[in-house]
Order: sequence, then C-alpha cells, then structure tokens
Amino acid sequence: MPGQSAHEDEPGEEDEGGNGLRARKKLRTRRELRRAATRLYAERGAAHVTVQDICAEVGISPRTFFNYFESKDDAVFGLDHRLRERVVAGLLARPAAEAPLPALREAILAAVPAVVASDTEFARRRALLHTEPELLDRPLRNNRRMEEAVTAALAHRTGAAPGDLYPHLVAATGLAAMRAALRGWEPRGGAEGLTAALERAFALLAAGLPVPPAAPARVPAP
Repeated sequence: MPGQSAHEDEPGEEDEGGNGLRARKKLRTRRELRRAATRLYAERGAAHVTVQDICAEVGISPRTFFNYFESKDDAVFGLDHRLRERVVAGLLARPAAEAPLPALREAILAAVPAVVASDTEFARRRALLHTEPELLDRPLRNNRRMEEAVTAALAHRTGAAPGDLYPHLVAATGLAAMRAALRGWEPRGGAEGLTAALERAFALLAAGLPVPPAAPARVPAP
C-alpha cells in the first residue's frame, strides 16, 4: 500500500529477503526505480517529475512502485533508511564493554562505506541538493530519524535514564563526524576513500579537535 515501503524490514538492499530469483528481481527493480527517479530529477527538476514518469522509465505500474517506495522523493533519497538500519544494528552488536563513541565509530565504518560507495547515484543526488535546496527537507528528516534511532541504541547500551543528555550528545557528535566525512568525500575515491575520510573525522574527534597548523602564507606573484 502507498503508506508502507518494502524497505522498512530490509536490513540491507542486497539482502532483499534472500538470494532466490524473486528476491533478485525485486532488487533489480528497486535499483532501476532509484536510478530512473534520480536521473529524471536531475534532468527535469523534481517539480516536473511524477511517479508515473518514473514508472514509465522502468515499465511498471504506479501500484507496483508503491510496493517499493512511499513517494517519488523516497525513490531518490530512500537509501538513508537502510543506512540507518545498518548503523543501529552494528552499534547494538558491538561488545558491551566498548565505550559508546568508539562503538558508534566502528558501526559507522562497517555500514557507511559499504552502503554509500556502492550507490552509483550518490554524486547526482548530492548535486541535486545544491541545485534544488527545497529538496533538503527529506534528507534533513532522514538525518533526524537516524539521530533518534542511534540515540535510542546508545541509551540501551549505557542504561541511560530517559532524558539523559549523554546518549544524545554521543549520537549527535558521531553522526556529525559521519556527515562531515561524506561532504568531503569524492565518489571516485570509492569505499577506501570514504573509509579514510571517516577514520580521519573520528581521529580528530578523539584528539579533541585540535586546531590544524596554519597554512603557509602565499607569496604574491611579482
């Protein structure tokens, strides 16, 4: 039904309920819909793309579309759902004795490069947010939901009382490092480049965000 997207119970896109023919077909259709939606948004602008347009590109009905995504925007930005699920699952699976921020770091390192670097439309979607800032609402909502889910997982790990500031602060700090690394990452650098950016972001946090050495002054050209 339109109000329920199939990805809500999928831990990761490649899992898609198994390895059988039906699962592979669902995965292929989902990827085709995402690519078509993102390309049409980039070519025409979001306001000039309908669900019917996306379906025509892939050769499916709108009713089938809503088995995969809640809306046309979800087809473009829905990858964040799976990222959230993986980060939270990874965080809850970390050793209980591990400190919260290092545990979140490891969960992010395990999830983000695997999910994001395999996304062939990442660069195009990032460009869309610059050309159509009104689309920012969807990623911002996704960010808020991820922070809420990570905060809840951290509260569970630490036994924090309701309203305790600590899990909120760890979640906000760790996810800010993740987003900073993503903003500076170039997709052509692949998973290795993204892993390096994430590791640097968390290393700077661990070091207390020291002020970097000043760049040498440029000598004016004669």
